Amino acid sequence: MKRIQLSILLIISGYSLMYAQVGINTTTPLSTLDINARNATGTSTDTDGILVPRLDRQRAQSMNSVPVSTMIYINSITTGTQNGTAVNIDTTGFYYYNGTSWIKLIPSNTIYTSDGTLNGLRLITTNGNSISFVNGASTIGIITSAAEGGFSASGSAKGSVILSSSAETLETYADNGNATQMNSSGTITKLSIGTTNTAPLSLKTNGTEKLILLNNGNVGIGTSSPNTALELTSGTTNTSGLRFTNLTSTSPIGAGQALGVDTNGNVVTVANPNPTTVSTSSVNSTAEVNFTVNDVTATIISGTSQSINVPAGGKALFINFMLGVDYINNPSGSGTAYYEARLYIDGIATDCYMRTQEIGISANASFSISTIKFLAAGNHTVDVRMQRTFNNGTASGADMLCNPMSVSFNASYLN
Repeated sequence: MKRIQLSILLIISGYSLMYAQVGINTTTPLSTLDINARNATGTSTDTDGILVPRLDRQRAQSMNSVPVSTMIYINSITTGTQNGTAVNIDTTGFYYYNGTSWIKLIPSNTIYTSDGTLNGLRLITTNGNSISFVNGASTIGIITSAAEGGFSASGSAKGSVILSSSAETLETYADNGNATQMNSSGTITKLSIGTTNTAPLSLKTNGTEKLILLNNGNVGIGTSSPNTALELTSGTTNTSGLRFTNLTSTSPIGAGQALGVDTNGNVVTVANPNPTTVSTSSVNSTAEVNFTVNDVTATIISGTSQSINVPAGGKALFINFMLGVDYINNPSGSGTAYYEARLYIDGIATDCYMRTQEIGISANASFSISTIKFLAAGNHTVDVRMQRTFNNGTASGADMLCNPMSVSFNASYLN
């Protein structure tokens, strides 16, 4: 029997040396060693396969000069230690030798069971599928497609993305209180939001742009093309859209300049209005001296001559004049003549006058003038003069003596 076994070995060895390929259960080996199953199909209960040497950890650890790619099966780790060539032997299983240590053929530790360190770049092709990390109702997903790459974080109460350095944190989140926020914290000194090119920065609500910041620094509210540092368009005619809630028409007046708008709507400063003062020149008398009136010259009524100094810019002059006279004598042919009281400014007759007809000696006559005149700045004289404008039988040049019963003359201007 031993002779037969030896002969078989010699035949195999010779075949191997001749052809450098060995086949078991095959006469046409396809590699250096080609082992075919004796029962490749069917329901046979015979055992097929390769039985790799079975060792404990101590035996594997003790071997010297192990060729690279040697394979063994560790059936026990109760012996030996996890050191030296056995540094990776921590459980039973198949191991191969890489020239330095035994390497687990199919590692049992994965990202689901232990931490690890990447030795280089890893590339995952999703082929249009998303990657999701799910914990109950909370999900973090990486979404990729031919035209989109996205990251999502959702939860039943809150979804957030948190970016942080050693001492600064930026958090964006949406919670079930219908609030979406972006907050910074820590030792951060500034939260900067913007663009790094010439594109504008805009804010919108309900899908419509409401505020824009251009690359030149101009800010527009209600307009997408502001022409000034701040341009506000309310959209309603004659309404600025700017409101100072705590500064109203009932607020106390303070020092400073007033604000106004020019023809383009630009806010400009305007001079503060000066407080209005009233200056009045007046005479109110019932004891003025008598005076004579004829048809040749206009006679100044006693007490009506006033000197007025109008300030720069010119002001409105309000004039009120009332005169009551008693005709005393009876000029030749008199009785139905007409007499006139007229306003004069700087010695020049104005268009303000009143005429009445004489009705006889000792009869009374009343004159009343009210008007508004605009005068240039400077000194002016104002008076009322009388003249007979229609003799109606009275001799020309004849004097009518008049006794002032009452004179009231007021000239006032607003400053």
